[in-house]
Amino acid sequence: MARKFRRPLSAATQATLRRKAKKSKLFNYSDLKAIYRRGQGAFLASGSRRVPMAAWSMARVNKMISRGRSSTFDKDIVRRAVKRKRR
Repeated sequence: MARKFRRPLSAATQATLRRKAKKSKLFNYSDLKAIYRRGQGAFLASGSRRVPMAAWSMARVNKMISRGRSSTFDKDIVRRAVKRKRR
């Protein structure tokens, strides 16, 4: 799959993800950044329901943080985080 050129995340978004990663016991910044990017992809694939892309993506991050291991999406990221935490 060809990698598309992406716009960098805004400074405010990066700061928010770093703050959430610091509070999270399971996920680090790179995990949350990957989840945010997948949220952007889900927004573009499924439609907006009159919600901005940034809100859609951050909601996905928030849901992942609150649900943790019982999440129904991004299971590969959850597995990686749990494996890292066990070390």
